[in-house]
Amino acid sequence: MSAATIGIVVAAGSATRMGEPKALMPIGERPMLQWVVDAAEASSLSRVVVVTGHAEAAIRGGIQLNRAEWAHNPDPGRGTMSSLRAGLEAAGPAEAVVKLVSDQPEIRTSVIDALLLAWDPGQYDAALVSYVDGDGHPLLVATDVVAELADGDRLLWHLIEERPDRIMRVTSNQTRPVDVNTPEDYRAVIDRLSGRP
Repeated sequence: MSAATIGIVVAAGSATRMGEPKALMPIGERPMLQWVVDAAEASSLSRVVVVTGHAEAAIRGGIQLNRAEWAHNPDPGRGTMSSLRAGLEAAGPAEAVVKLVSDQPEIRTSVIDALLLAWDPGQYDAALVSYVDGDGHPLLVATDVVAELADGDRLLWHLIEERPDRIMRVTSNQTRPVDVNTPEDYRAVIDRLSGRP
């Protein structure tokens, strides 16, 4: 694991599909984004940066950071790559970045740490988690590779498709974290997390 691996939690989107900022929707006693932040802060990541844009004042007022720090994306409409760049700019030099998203509260610290431990920067450009039901977040990408990519939302996944021999997969026996995009997703995540501390 690199000593300079930065976790960047992307929380800058407008989340219009749910009609309100998804980051602040409650799951148990915590907002959705708090689950992701807590998992990242408890991991072996060198630093954790939470990037906000839309509804910034509300999100920052509703989320508690411990060792993490805030960063601002002035133009989140350019996509998640622009949030990764904003987070890296705030964090400073790093060998790799781990992308985490605000609407996947099922992300686990143990999975983040397994990704960090397994990644070999001499052999791979990126690493991801291979869950029992498919590939998913978190995604780890070398920062020099991030610099090659334009802004957008799906470019990291395109990179993975284009460079299969340069992508490391870390196997997990868990199911892939749900992307909370609909009320049905939200109810499913509440049910799945109801017994987790």
